[in-house]
Amino acid sequence: GFDHPARLSAQDLASILQEVRVKFKEHWLQRLITGTLQSAPLFEESVLARVAPALVEALEKADARDRIVFYVAQRRSSDRRDVTSGTLFVKGRSLTIVVANHQNRVDVIPGLAAYDRQAPEVAVAPQRFSLAFARSEFVIEPEREAVGEVLGAAPPTLMVDYAKFLQYKSQAAVLR
Repeated sequence: GFDHPARLSAQDLASILQEVRVKFKEHWLQRLITGTLQSAPLFEESVLARVAPALVEALEKADARDRIVFYVAQRRSSDRRDVTSGTLFVKGRSLTIVVANHQNRVDVIPGLAAYDRQAPEVAVAPQRFSLAFARSEFVIEPEREAVGEVLGAAPPTLMVDYAKFLQYKSQAAVLR
């Protein structure tokens, strides 16, 4: 089970999530043509400001069996949206973030159910990326890599020692 309900402020969760970076894996030919891809934030600041309070509320209402699911769709045109979705949960001192989609393009087909909204833990199209934390000293390495992760079947996952990170952030703020 998980350590829910969990108590975090929206500001604390936002400060954790703004440090999460998405790094797309590049093919050697792509690297040759475009150069190395830059990592991107999991959520842009305007999106994070809307998402963090809702995630905090969900963490407060969750019980030990619940994972928190997130789904953010940004409409790009009348027939297209970019979807970021996944789950997060607290266990011990770790906040685990699992991302199934990062700004993954979804075509909107009139009359067809929005399958990405009904299954936000499933990638709508293959994406090759990993998750990183801007300050790697707060990343908790998993005990061992699951077979699915090695074969690329498991979605990208990041475990952050959130208590230690928030303690660091509050000490840094005092020193300023």
